[in-house]
Amino acid sequence: MEFKNFTHKSKDANDFLSPYQEISSRKTSAEIINEARLAIKESQNVDTNFASSAIKPLQTQRPFTPRDKERHLFGNKKPKADRPPSSFSLRYLQYEQDPPITPPDSRHYASSTHYISKQPSTPRIDELKKVSKSPSLTELNGNIFKIGIKEPCKIRLPSLENRPVQKRKIFTNATSLDNLPEETELKSEKTNVESRNAFSSPQERTTFDNNSNVSISPFGRSSAKQLNLSECLLLGPQNLTKIFDNRHIIEHSETLFTSTGYLTNQHFLHERDHLNQRILVDGKQSRTIDDILRDLNKTDSQNYNDDIVRNLLEELYGFMDKEGMFNSKVSSKLKIVILKTLYRFVESKNEDILISIAQIILAVKVTGNNLSGVCKLIFKISKNDENDNLFMRKNLLELFLDALGRSSPVDDAEACVYAYGALKFLTMNTKILHKVLDLGILPLMVLHIKLINSTKTEKTTLPKQINHVLFQLTGTLRNIVSEEHIYDSFVFCGTVLQLCQALDLFSSDGDIVANISRTLSTISTNEMCCDGLVEVESIYRTFIKLFDIHEENEEIVVRLTYTLGNIVAKIDNSRVKFFQEENSIGSLLNLWKSYLERTLQFCSLKVDSNNIRNNSSSEDVMIKVIRVIANIVINPEIGKAINEQYGNKLIDEFLKVLISNPFKKNQELVLSILSTLNNLSYYYSSDLELDVFHVKQINIAEAIIEYSKSRNNDCVVETMRILGNLSRSKITRNYIAETEIFDTLVRLLDTAEPTLLKTTIGVFVNVMSDIRARKLFKTSGGIKKLVSVLTKHCESDWLLGCLVCQVLWNYCIDTTDLNELFSDEEINELLILLADYLDEEKLFGINETTGDMEMFVTQEYLIWEEFANVATNLLEKIEYFLDTFDQIQINAEKEPASHTKNSNANINFSAW
Repeated sequence: MEFKNFTHKSKDANDFLSPYQEISSRKTSAEIINEARLAIKESQNVDTNFASSAIKPLQTQRPFTPRDKERHLFGNKKPKADRPPSSFSLRYLQYEQDPPITPPDSRHYASSTHYISKQPSTPRIDELKKVSKSPSLTELNGNIFKIGIKEPCKIRLPSLENRPVQKRKIFTNATSLDNLPEETELKSEKTNVESRNAFSSPQERTTFDNNSNVSISPFGRSSAKQLNLSECLLLGPQNLTKIFDNRHIIEHSETLFTSTGYLTNQHFLHERDHLNQRILVDGKQSRTIDDILRDLNKTDSQNYNDDIVRNLLEELYGFMDKEGMFNSKVSSKLKIVILKTLYRFVESKNEDILISIAQIILAVKVTGNNLSGVCKLIFKISKNDENDNLFMRKNLLELFLDALGRSSPVDDAEACVYAYGALKFLTMNTKILHKVLDLGILPLMVLHIKLINSTKTEKTTLPKQINHVLFQLTGTLRNIVSEEHIYDSFVFCGTVLQLCQALDLFSSDGDIVANISRTLSTISTNEMCCDGLVEVESIYRTFIKLFDIHEENEEIVVRLTYTLGNIVAKIDNSRVKFFQEENSIGSLLNLWKSYLERTLQFCSLKVDSNNIRNNSSSEDVMIKVIRVIANIVINPEIGKAINEQYGNKLIDEFLKVLISNPFKKNQELVLSILSTLNNLSYYYSSDLELDVFHVKQINIAEAIIEYSKSRNNDCVVETMRILGNLSRSKITRNYIAETEIFDTLVRLLDTAEPTLLKTTIGVFVNVMSDIRARKLFKTSGGIKKLVSVLTKHCESDWLLGCLVCQVLWNYCIDTTDLNELFSDEEINELLILLADYLDEEKLFGINETTGDMEMFVTQEYLIWEEFANVATNLLEKIEYFLDTFDQIQINAEKEPASHTKNSNANINFSAW
């Protein structure tokens, strides 16, 4: 609603009672209605001075950030020497002799299937399944015989491996048996030492390999502890008590003890037959993990069939998933075999193969350099948006986020750089974005930001790699905030606080600040997020510091000023806090001057496409800067203080733009300046001759006069509002009457736009206080136009009708003879219109017997009541004049003809 007084008045809580407050005494209907009216009026801040224009927040468009068509780790920014590369080769992984892995797990997974014959290119899997340190004998015996045996017919004893046993080495420490040698240490290429061998019965179908000398555990899944049973059996009869106590083992072991020595040819041939047999499942030959790895290693890494490799990789993943290898820790050495096999194909051009490799590597929960490698691989795939659909397959995203969740942005910086770089690309896809949000990516990102902030707080200097992590992370976060439905979670997770802390801690890193500023500018359009920003005590100080550090970076400045403008537009407390910060307004003025000079320099250069873009960006910064000032001065104390301290500088800077041709084409910039001048001039007091607007009122009027004819309706409205504020001064009113502005105002009364009509008529409310302006108004046909406005718009807009009546009242307030100001036709029209518009029964169905009290507190009725107060005075004045005029005519007829009428004898209506 226009022409409101937004000045904050201090009121005691007991000044008036709410219509909904319970009180001890019963109120009358009239009291209830009056209190309700008062409450609504207070909420609407209706001012009786209709000439004063509305002070309001200034809105603007959010800075637009186009998305790069090509996906790069650092966008289109110029490459720096310390930045991780966006393009790279993973060939180095193929040549690592021993891929770095985590220390051996406490739990080891070993295949429950048979071992394949040794391939030159494939390390021995059975060797890799064993622990690096054998447990004590007591622990071995205890664990072995704790296993429950439900089906005796399926029991198989482990073999005593066909290799020498170094008893001396075992008993080196007499007090402990924890120093048993690793089984890899017991392996000898050629030896003449005799060894003891034991075999299960042939009917148990235990399979051997003449190269590996390894058997499968009889207790289901093989383990390193069970494979060490051979050492246990060699320590003497005293250690075999539990074996003899187990009836099932004894009954089903025909050759528990065999003579020492090598296998005879007959035994060897017999066991070789068992070696070549495969376990049958549902009548089909089952493949083991070793079979799959062997086939993959047999494949030429330089020349292979993509379909075959892809199928083998899918088979490998399916086998490991079926056997539960992903749900338990796989031994480190087994991981090495798997990784070396997979790394042979990391340079494949087939994305299906690469994504399958990544899925397996993620599933075995790699860390360290292997984690960095798989993150690079995923990043490489995600660079092409045509591969986005590959990430929706199975549980790939779950595995990816799980790996990221196990990473530290400080300790695993390289992995996190490429992981968040990949997520930054993938979250450009709406489907993937929704899925990762459902998987809980937001809390994880907040946690990582918090870890980085904590580390930065504790250490003054950090590796540059951590900055790169934060850059990629904040870039991903910018994509996430494009979904408005997550704003509640955004605030709940503490994201706003952590971002503001990062903005302060990494204030010198322009890339990070740019990313965070993009995110803040987006979320600041949400009221809840604005509340979260206001709760950060250091936010204003941080912004002022960033204005100084990154003054030349328009990409940062335009977004920070936009965010700040949104905050102070919505929350009054934020205006006070920002204004109280040291150098707050001074920093804004510095930005304004800097970008004003830059824009003028661009305009003086030869015009080309680059200059046009740069000029547009500079002007956009000016718009956002001035918007902060316009929204701060909504607070009356701040508005008056800024007028006193900075008013002269601000007006001079604003007038430079308004009168400069290069800026006149930028409608948004002109509109922003006019709106700011309106908000500042709202506090102009014509009683104070030292008021900056009193001193510069003519300069301002001259600068804005051309915008009263603008094709942009909003610019015309703001111009009228400024004139409404300045026309409180007789100096401005005289200037209006003496220039073409008056004719422009009269022409604007023909417009059909309600807001423009209100602001224009508001200027006439003030101007009609001067006799000279009244005569001009009559000769210009202003009365006829006002009667037309009253006829067309009053019943649908009572506030507009109220303003029209106020102008007419001021127009004739000092007149004793209305015939001098109105024609008979205009007087008759006004009588009819006002009588109709003041008929409550006709308009609202209200009469003396009406009992509906709710009608009296409706918004429409209250606005009509404001209209009725002014219209009633005007109607009574007209009726009184007509009655008096008739009486004068009667008396004149009775007087002698010689007497002439004295025009100065009109009744004085000064009492009106």
